[in-house]
Amino acid sequence: MNIISRYPWPVLGDGDAVSGTFAPIVEIVRGKDEIKIRGNFNLDNKSIQDLINNGQANYVLQIMCKATHFRKCYLFINNQFEVFVPASELRSIVQLDYLVLAATDIASYINGTAHPDYEGVEANVSLLPGDILAEAESEKFDARKKYAGAKSVSDILEVVRDPRLFGSMSIDPHQDKIVVRLPSLDFDKLAIFAGSRTEKINSILQSSVAFPAITTALYNAFEIPESFGHLMWFNILKERTEKAKLEWEKENISEIAQEILKGPVSRMLTGLKEIIDSAE
Repeated sequence: MNIISRYPWPVLGDGDAVSGTFAPIVEIVRGKDEIKIRGNFNLDNKSIQDLINNGQANYVLQIMCKATHFRKCYLFINNQFEVFVPASELRSIVQLDYLVLAATDIASYINGTAHPDYEGVEANVSLLPGDILAEAESEKFDARKKYAGAKSVSDILEVVRDPRLFGSMSIDPHQDKIVVRLPSLDFDKLAIFAGSRTEKINSILQSSVAFPAITTALYNAFEIPESFGHLMWFNILKERTEKAKLEWEKENISEIAQEILKGPVSRMLTGLKEIIDSAE
């Protein structure tokens, strides 16, 4: 055979192995609680269509989301399809794969429009359930939610206790929220202050904990954006930055963090002055 193929049998969509088309047309409808994916498989190949009509093959839509580890295959016998996925299952970039798979054993598979190089090969090919008959080009869409309601620092950052008694705080930007780990003694002190719920105390805590944590996380994100684009804190900060009419750029990290925390340094100094004044 002169044809270059990834399969030992003719597969529609594998170069020019089979004449015909398999070009699904898809519409994505994003809702608050669910995402609807609907469309038409748009298949033009009589041999494969006959197998589907006879129950020997199925259209398959595979949905994969790296951010949430969601992966599911949906099987259809009709060319039109519609599926609903809970919005909580999909975040950031979602990949759609379109296939036609054998549903039963198929002895001596022959496709009437296969490349001439397959002549004489087909009679020796028997397919098993799950073998590929047709594949279309994968597509991707962005399922990112809008976070207009996320205004509190606690929406993007969480402080947790580190088992160590002493040492420096550590920052983990690889979770949905930025995780700040404080040594146990510092964490206990923070818990006392955080219970005051006063603006002057909160301003000091945000300057000493939240500000360095956010700037550190942003530096990491701008260095390797593909590793952070699916995380909730990243998308909240980006959305709020754009809403504030700031440029989402590495050079603006300090300005972005100060905008998110509403001038933490100025608020900290004001809070310290009020504490000193009240003690006199």
